[in-house]
Amino acid sequence: MSRRPLTDLVIYGGLAILVGCASTGRSDVTPGAAKKHIKPGVTTMAEVVEIFGSPNVLARQDGVETWVYDKVSSRQTTAIFGIGAGGAGDSAGGLIGGGLGTTSRSETTVMLIIYFDENDVVSDYKITQTKF
Repeated sequence: MSRRPLTDLVIYGGLAILVGCASTGRSDVTPGAAKKHIKPGVTTMAEVVEIFGSPNVLARQDGVETWVYDKVSSRQTTAIFGIGAGGAGDSAGGLIGGGLGTTSRSETTVMLIIYFDENDVVSDYKITQTKF
């Protein structure tokens, strides 16, 4: 007859918390980065590309070029709480377990619109951020 040590209970039982994160898009397109780096009348197209990369959308109308950066971030958090016990004895072995879990998900959308003048210098910009 063999008995499993108490560590089996800890291994099979215990508490497990799993956290996962996913992100898409440019991580540097934020309201703070826009405010820090974009100065109307000063910042050039080349500087914007250096800071934020290539835009998602480009449009030109009446000598005004407009660039749009669109970033969507997703975050998912999962917590799983479980408890269980290992079996013991000659022929009586097994596992009794249970669990309870929760998952939450949030999304953040940031849209940065930059307007350039005929000299390829920022004339204005707008940024919106939505969390849901």
